[in-house]
Amino acid sequence: MTPEPVRIVVVDDHRLPREALCHVLDSEPDLEALGVDSGPSAVRAVAECRPDVVLLDVATPGPDPAPAVRELLDCGHPVGIVVLHTQSDLLLMRRLLDLGVRAYMHKSVSRGLLLSTVRDIAGAKQQTVTITVPSGSPGAEVAVPRLASEPARDVPASDLLSARELVVLTLVAEALTNRQVASEMDITEATVKRHLRNIFAKLGATSRIDAVNKAINALVIQPPAARRRR
Repeated sequence: MTPEPVRIVVVDDHRLPREALCHVLDSEPDLEALGVDSGPSAVRAVAECRPDVVLLDVATPGPDPAPAVRELLDCGHPVGIVVLHTQSDLLLMRRLLDLGVRAYMHKSVSRGLLLSTVRDIAGAKQQTVTITVPSGSPGAEVAVPRLASEPARDVPASDLLSARELVVLTLVAEALTNRQVASEMDITEATVKRHLRNIFAKLGATSRIDAVNKAINALVIQPPAARRRR
């Protein structure tokens, strides 16, 4: 018996990129895409078509995509949401991840990384966050934190920082102690320490400062001073 294809709803109010993305997805034998041009249309599509994944252009719902994300997640059908953006916004990213978004990807992401992310989310694998930056920038199309001197490459979702790990690392960069991070995230100190061990292993870091510096060099997080100027 042929397995059911992974169903994806593509949400973008610009016709050309919407149709182009649908074409990329439909060209894969195990994927099936439907394009819509607004947040309300996306909510209806999720309720009626019961897709596995939604690819949401961050600007399509309006200045704040959070209400649209909440509606999509409250449709009564479990769906993985991937937000596609053209300008990284760490604060917005953290808000959307807290709501339940599964990935936050720059629109210059490679075909291979996008497809692997869609399949991993549809397969209900471990929640991950994909952070990408514009093509041509150090760290472009790379989801695992790395030194800018390393070559760009696609990586499997199992190697990515989880959403929780990213938040922990961001708070550590702001000089919060483990106890303060635990309080901010409403988790235990032991959980914070476990997240840090995982972060160190993925980054090849030997200390909190080393982990933060490597993440900043890879453009995975912004320097604290840059965030305060926003």
